[in-house]
Amino acid sequence: MLFLLLKFLYIIILSFLYGYFPQKFLSRILKNEQEQPSFPLTVLTGLFWICIFAAILSIFIPLSAGAHALILVGALLNFFFYRQAIIQQIRAYIQAARAASGGLKAFFAAAVLYVLYLSAQPSFTYDEGLYYAQFIKWMQYYPTVPGLANLHVRFGFNSHWHVLAAVFNFSWIPGAAGNHLNGVLYLMVVLYLLPRKQDTTFIRALKAGLLILINMPQVCVYNIIAPAADLPVFYLGCLIVVVWLENKSTDLLAGPGAVFLLLAPLFLVTVKVSAVPVLLLTALFLLQSLRKHYYTRVLSILSIGVVMLVPWLIRNIILSGYPLFPMELPDLFHTGWRVPLSVVHATRQDITAFAFYRAADIAKFMTDSWSQRFVTWFGQHLRVYDKLLLLVTIISPLIVYLRRKSLPENFLPLYAFLMLGCCFWLSQAPDPRFAYSYLVPLLVITFLLGFPLLQNTRYVLALSLLATLLFQAGTVVLQKRLHQTFLTEGMVKDTPHQLWLTPTPYTQQAVAVHETPFHLYVPLNTELCWDTPLPCADHMPQGVKMRGTSLRDGFVNEK
Repeated sequence: MLFLLLKFLYIIILSFLYGYFPQKFLSRILKNEQEQPSFPLTVLTGLFWICIFAAILSIFIPLSAGAHALILVGALLNFFFYRQAIIQQIRAYIQAARAASGGLKAFFAAAVLYVLYLSAQPSFTYDEGLYYAQFIKWMQYYPTVPGLANLHVRFGFNSHWHVLAAVFNFSWIPGAAGNHLNGVLYLMVVLYLLPRKQDTTFIRALKAGLLILINMPQVCVYNIIAPAADLPVFYLGCLIVVVWLENKSTDLLAGPGAVFLLLAPLFLVTVKVSAVPVLLLTALFLLQSLRKHYYTRVLSILSIGVVMLVPWLIRNIILSGYPLFPMELPDLFHTGWRVPLSVVHATRQDITAFAFYRAADIAKFMTDSWSQRFVTWFGQHLRVYDKLLLLVTIISPLIVYLRRKSLPENFLPLYAFLMLGCCFWLSQAPDPRFAYSYLVPLLVITFLLGFPLLQNTRYVLALSLLATLLFQAGTVVLQKRLHQTFLTEGMVKDTPHQLWLTPTPYTQQAVAVHETPFHLYVPLNTELCWDTPLPCADHMPQGVKMRGTSLRDGFVNEK
């Protein structure tokens, strides 16, 4: 825990230094210089830019000590050139923190202890053992490897959240390796959702509701310990909703948090391609700027989009041969290492079938009609709390219509985006974790509109903090039970560690060694490689060969 505390502080400080200049520079372009930058939003902005820098570096060099040194130099240069303004800004933050109530300080301290304790626990997140840890390890040891998705198809998913995890893995420090990143995100989101004096009653109640629901035990127990990409999509999606509704200006990029609103949608697409509906907000910013003849702003938005998306697209092409993966696209780039379309098609089917049936039951998926799939999904595989989220979403338009005369400023465009996002999710792969960024804000908004007294309840803050603490306690209890279950099933093993000092290392997995057609570790009795040396995959892929004599030369499927 002590090491994680120092690591999280380092990430926050580094991210703030990277976020300060873009915050000021883009505020000037947006003609929004009077805005006092929020500390958590500035840190998140810095994470976005560190990720872009790291993604560019990863094309040419491994994300190891050398790459981290370059990133650190960038932060130090930012501080050197803007040190007086940065120090002044930090003093303002310290003064604001001192002015906060004792109850809020105690709650945030409890949140810090909670997230450190949870992050230090052994990971049992299936996808981390399957491919997160291995994909991050590839980035630490090699530049972006051509055709890596041929070795394991999920390496082609290329979440830029894992690029950040690789940057902050610290594997070159003995005993310090670990992909603990989501705890930082959790703390910044919690900090922003705490009430401020300028908050309206609606915003205060909205923050209170979201503060409770971002702590849902079934989400945190899997996604805070592991560098799961679903968590930033969920958490940043909730922040976008709050920052949007805090804006009382008709110009959406002229209010508080405008820089975050501009950058977050573009970043989320690079984190998880299924978050693509969020680009509707970027399109709205462009349309509004064009109508107002803000051509400098339009050019700035397009330029930022190029800077944020092009490194991700290049990495996609190198890893899989496609600019978007897994999408069945023609071979536009003729790389020679593209993943066969049959494999891409099978991958999409697996994802969709699992979303419906909680298992990759392709035979049932192919024989069931759409109505049969949804009946099975809702009746047998959707959990009670997810059914509640979906049912509230269904009745939400009626509540909005009935309360149409008392809607917050700028509400309808945001509401339309949330509903369209739900429609996209249902049409693709309706696993609820892919849609929490839409469903959770819709639940809170619907309840606040349907029961206006909730906005004015005197004890809304105290009740929300109490509910959050109960959810945190529930997450810890759930973690203990699940860990014991997975120990019994053999998915994880107990690893000796000093919890108060360092986080629990990964499970040591027994593996078989294959030498034909190339050297490969394959885990025994499970699909999970965890931190096994490279290269490791759940099976030896048929028809796949190395493109050269070194792993950095990549892989090609000759089927």
